[in-house]
Amino acid sequence: TDEPGAPVGESRVLFKVKLPGEPILGEGKPENQNHAVIFAHGEYLQTLDMNQDNYLGESFKMRNLLELFKGDVRIVGFREHIISDSSGLVAAFAASNEFVFGTMIQRFMTWPLMVRLHYGHPDVWDKVWALSCGGVAKASKTLHVSEDIFGGFNVVLRGGTIDYAEFIHCGKGRDMSFIAVNGFESKISAGAAVTTVSRDMLRLMRASDIFRLLPFYA
Repeated sequence: TDEPGAPVGESRVLFKVKLPGEPILGEGKPENQNHAVIFAHGEYLQTLDMNQDNYLGESFKMRNLLELFKGDVRIVGFREHIISDSSGLVAAFAASNEFVFGTMIQRFMTWPLMVRLHYGHPDVWDKVWALSCGGVAKASKTLHVSEDIFGGFNVVLRGGTIDYAEFIHCGKGRDMSFIAVNGFESKISAGAAVTTVSRDMLRLMRASDIFRLLPFYA
């Protein structure tokens, strides 16, 4: 700070956003995501983790990815390159798990099953649409443990489309200890369980035909 007499290196608050009532009503991550949208400029928004970063060569492809936002496309996802796979056996397992889900599974979910939703990083959003249609995630306590997938539910229920790109990837560091990997898998399992009792799931079942529902639950 440049204030006279202030300690060197002290942080100073420049701006605050005043929220009504209790500021944190739901889960921390989706609350922060939806709150951060107002600080993002431009027409598109990319959701990234703290342990994630892009490569210079891959970032040059972002213009080509934005060309996919045509018609009713609201989200475009792509795979991750796990940079922590050489840090041990558990890290290699976590990286292999992410590779399979982020490539083969999502590719097949996108086409021909048409059930690919939103799984957080490194998806790119139509920010203008997200601002007027409920944000990029839902944040209710206990129910929205897997907060990102509810963003995908919201897109589908509002008539939007979710696409998947093969020509670009983004760097990502995954968990490298057994306890951390086990905790993440437990969180995913719990999130899938509570998702089935949500209103979004019921509305999606009513809005979808039997051919889409079968691969969705698979």
